[in-house]
Amino acid sequence: MLPNSPENTPDQQSQPDLPQALALDEKWFYRFQELDKFQPNGYLEGEKTHRQEQKDKFTAGEIQNPNFDYPKINPEHLDKTEQLLLQLKTEIIDQEPNEIIKQVYRWKINEKIAELRLLRATLQNNTRWFNRWSKFIYGQPSSEIFQYTLQNLITTATTDLASENSAIASAANELVQALPQPPDSTPVILKLPSPDDITTVKEQTLKEMKEILDLPFISETKEYNAQEIQEAFQQALTNLRAEGWQAVIDTNSIRSAIRINQATKQLIIPESKKVKFDKLRRLVAHEIGTHIARRIHGEHGLTEDKPSKLKLLALGLDRYDRGEEGVATIREQALGKEAIDDFTGQIPHLGISLAQGLDGTPRDFRSVYTIIQKYFYYKELKDGSLPEAALETSQTKAYNHTTRIFRGTNCSTPGVCFTRDIVYREGNIAVWHLINQNTQEIERFSIGKYDPSNTRHIWILNQLEITDQHLKETP
Repeated sequence: MLPNSPENTPDQQSQPDLPQALALDEKWFYRFQELDKFQPNGYLEGEKTHRQEQKDKFTAGEIQNPNFDYPKINPEHLDKTEQLLLQLKTEIIDQEPNEIIKQVYRWKINEKIAELRLLRATLQNNTRWFNRWSKFIYGQPSSEIFQYTLQNLITTATTDLASENSAIASAANELVQALPQPPDSTPVILKLPSPDDITTVKEQTLKEMKEILDLPFISETKEYNAQEIQEAFQQALTNLRAEGWQAVIDTNSIRSAIRINQATKQLIIPESKKVKFDKLRRLVAHEIGTHIARRIHGEHGLTEDKPSKLKLLALGLDRYDRGEEGVATIREQALGKEAIDDFTGQIPHLGISLAQGLDGTPRDFRSVYTIIQKYFYYKELKDGSLPEAALETSQTKAYNHTTRIFRGTNCSTPGVCFTRDIVYREGNIAVWHLINQNTQEIERFSIGKYDPSNTRHIWILNQLEITDQHLKETP
């Protein structure tokens, strides 16, 4: 359910004591925050038993496409929350004297209203409007990046067509045959991060996150289970002084990814999750050092003597997701490797591009799953798995990825999908490119949730004098 019922509206909420140094948007932030306690992806989850049944039937070939349920979406709360958002927007437009603050909140509220309408389209099985709202909020995949991904996958798989391992050779051939040819014959060349850029990001990340990356484990070789991950995350949250935040284990979902619920201040770990120490450390930098730290800094400021000038940075400027995931993933990469051979988010971006039909052929759930499963089967064999184990793992991974791509839809309408996950690859590419062009912007990454590759966001920060100099000097 969405957070605001008729009995518990923002007007009836008691606001916290205001600090002496008021942010420019202090008057509006806490009211908007009460209406912002939902993200579409959180309401696109289903009941565990039903989702598992659909997965089993799909994998067994008993159904063409799964039929997802959406029990968390309440139409009355959608309507009430939209009404309250429209009311708040009208008040801000009428009463806010600062034109920048007025416009920033107008953009953000319009985005939240679009999210509500996307959820309403899900309930109504209105695929046309779901597709339109998804693109309005998150955009549509870049054809250039799609082509870059395709050409890299095809080139890599082609090198294994003559492999001495017959299973790998066969899997490589099936993948090459399944992938569409790049729409343009001209190769797309994207500049990968240089060693200097990687070093710059690594040094800045270690400088900012020294305390939270000091994890309470001595073994760097063992695999850590959900309970141990929870302990490490909780220690990192304590070191960050993230008041009210908790790391919890999820036993009621079939989701496999670690996720954050900003409204409840929870870092949620699937009970089946296992990771090696190096991955655990990078996850701390990604989830806590970026997503949670940016939330805290956006509301309260980097330090007590440098309070936030725009509290909306705690919740994010409109369309901030690309930059948010871009910053998180470059930090994670920089802590993991001295050289990077590809940008992150390859398969989510590929799957969404295939679903949307960037090659001219829109696809449904089954069609996208089939291609992604061939990729994972080939990859598992390359990583040393035996064919039977590779098949099982590839089916699970492909299904989980395709579920994320088609959540919110009926899974059967070609060309209609949830485009949010393009932000990982496109954000990663955009922020690495920014680092190469303007290294200084990295000093501003942690002030809150904005997209450093979005020129409009940079304009907003500069207009409000949230600059590098502001970070270096005491107000």
